[in-house]
Amino acid sequence: MDSQLASIIRQMQSENARLRQDVSSLASTVAELNKRPRAVEDEINGIPGRRIVYTLSGNQDFTATQDGTRGAAISMLVSQDGPFIMTHYPVIMWRPSLPSTATNLGRWRPVSSWQLLDQEAAATGGVSSDYIDISYELVDGGSQRNLQNLIVTPGLLSSGHGLELLPVPTLFAPNTIVQAFITYHNILLGGSTATTTGTLQIDLPGYRIANL
Repeated sequence: MDSQLASIIRQMQSENARLRQDVSSLASTVAELNKRPRAVEDEINGIPGRRIVYTLSGNQDFTATQDGTRGAAISMLVSQDGPFIMTHYPVIMWRPSLPSTATNLGRWRPVSSWQLLDQEAAATGGVSSDYIDISYELVDGGSQRNLQNLIVTPGLLSSGHGLELLPVPTLFAPNTIVQAFITYHNILLGGSTATTTGTLQIDLPGYRIANL
């Protein structure tokens, strides 16, 4: 009986030694992984809180006198309840907003004449005679850093036909102000009853993380 007990004790000691080796090996692996930088997506996914689909939006009015100029900042405030995660390239569109009798009043229009027949200046009937061409910049007001140090063409925008994913999702901290600057390279306002003022809108698709 004593011999059997001694054998069991030896087996347990051997098993404990093996388990200690496994734990030591696992600890080394975890330590090595902790040294590696986390992917942006991993860091964002690790933020606690409820995910809420959200679009950060802003707008500004413009007139033909701004042709060739950089507009004032369009400021968009991130909620203090949690960060905003931008997931897709912005959607930017515009519509004639004055006068109330304008031929194309309220019709949403793209912001580039590149390959867009709808924007031809010589279109008949005045229906398509309002058009603009822009470039844009985004600034994180909270960090005082220009996210895009050069102006970007409308080729890097989502459209009404579908959203375009960003290379990586971008986090904006709670209570920061995201600013968009629009440069109006070409403005033609027309129509049978000419447009005098347009309203440009920028939407940043993504989601909020609400820290409830």
